[in-house]
This record gives sequence, C-alpha cells and structure tokens, in this order.
Amino acid sequence: MDSEGNGLAAVEVKGVHLPLFPLVESNINNIDKFHARGDDVLIVNWPKSGTHWVYEVVKLLMTGREELTDSIKEGTMFPEACAVESLEKLPSPRILDTHVPLKLFPDEALKKSMIIYILRNPKDAFVSGYHHRKNLKGGTSYCGTWNGYFDLTIDENACSHQLHFSLARRLLFVHTQDLKKEVRRVAEFLGYPKSEEVYDNVTKKCSFGHMKKAKKEPKFFWKPGDSMYRKGIVGDWKNHFTVAQNEKFNAIFNEMRNKLRVSVDFEL
Repeated sequence: MDSEGNGLAAVEVKGVHLPLFPLVESNINNIDKFHARGDDVLIVNWPKSGTHWVYEVVKLLMTGREELTDSIKEGTMFPEACAVESLEKLPSPRILDTHVPLKLFPDEALKKSMIIYILRNPKDAFVSGYHHRKNLKGGTSYCGTWNGYFDLTIDENACSHQLHFSLARRLLFVHTQDLKKEVRRVAEFLGYPKSEEVYDNVTKKCSFGHMKKAKKEPKFFWKPGDSMYRKGIVGDWKNHFTVAQNEKFNAIFNEMRNKLRVSVDFEL
C-alpha cells in the first residue's frame, strides 16, 4: 500500500513482484524445465521500455515480412504468461520476451539464447509504468496518484534487474533513441543482415506512431479511450518528477550504475 492507501495488484515469486497473469506463479516455479535452443531470441527489459517495438523489429527481420501482423508479444511472454509446455510446441526460431530478471532463468537459457536487452531512460519508463497501471481496467488498475506510485515503487524502478547482465553469453544492448541504427544492429546480431531499403521499411513500420495506428490491442484490458501506446517520447519524466523525487531517484540509481557492464547515457 502507498501512503494514500492504494495498492498494486501483484504476486511475489522468488523475490520478484509480477503482474497477476493466471499461471505466473507455477510458470516461474517451473522455469528450470525450460529447454533453450541455439536460435532462441529472448527480449528482456524493465516494463515500458520498448518491448513491443523490439519484438516487432525482430519479427520483421527474421520472417522477412514487410508488414506488421496481428500477433501480440504476450503470446510468447515467458515465463509470465506462457507455460514451458506451450513453448516446446513452438517452431524455431522462437521469439520470446520477458520482464523477469535473468537470474531466474536456467543457465542453459543464458548460454544458448540470443538475448536483447532494451535500455530506455529509467525515469521515462517509471512514468510510463504509472500511466500503464492507471489505464488498466479492473483490479489490476492503480487508483492512486503519481506521488503515491513513486513512493510505492521507487526501489524497484530505480534498480530493476539490470545488474544481472553478466549472466548472459550472447547479449546485445539496444537503445530506444536511434531507431534505424538499432534496427541494423539487431539484424547483424541475429545473423539476418538486410539492405538499407529493408532497414528503412522496418524502421518506419516499427515506429511508435505507425504501431499505435496499425497494431490491434485487446480492448478488454484498457479503460475507454486508453491504450498500450501513450506518448512514446523522451523526457516526459520532467512533467512528473518533483525536485525531491529526482534527487531520490538519482541517489538510488547512481549506486547501481557503477556496477553495470554498459554505459548508461541518459539525462538524469
């Protein structure tokens, strides 16, 4: 509960707070049964950091399609939403995505899988997470204010699970700022190099504005008029953080920053 008496619906499994997917607890407890394949792609990040974008980029590059499809990433969200048994039936190459820390995955998955970790300004991700929770329907919605949400989740949002990068063997960090440059890097990392024309098309089709218009969403998740896609801009945190909140966030985040294997080049 926050200081205003509002809570966040979640379940704690192995020390990690997770959304209330129907089978999330059993899926996490059975994660050691997951058998990785050498061509698996695992997209990892903190929530609201660009998972949908990278998922669509990877899918277009690996399938050779020119248009987005109606499939949604939640269909291969492991282990939060998908059981191990269902993943075994998927053809290779599998494109999986997760917000679960890498430390929970079996060693086999960390050694074999091609892991793409998305880096977004953590303050923008924090703010997007707040609005995401506010816009959900029913019992999973957060009914409090930004100040209440900040105090309730600051420790998780500032530190998240970036500290477990070193567990991965085949790892690519992707930033959300330069889309075309990152599309090319993703293609080369996966072993699917393309022409500049293809990179231009993928960049266009996977832009925030195009995806917001083209991708169909399950409407039963959202309050009327709301959506998975909100603003998709850099720096919106400045419209929410107070000076005191900014200082508190920086103090926690900077302790973690020095332990990272990658340069965190964000405006803080």
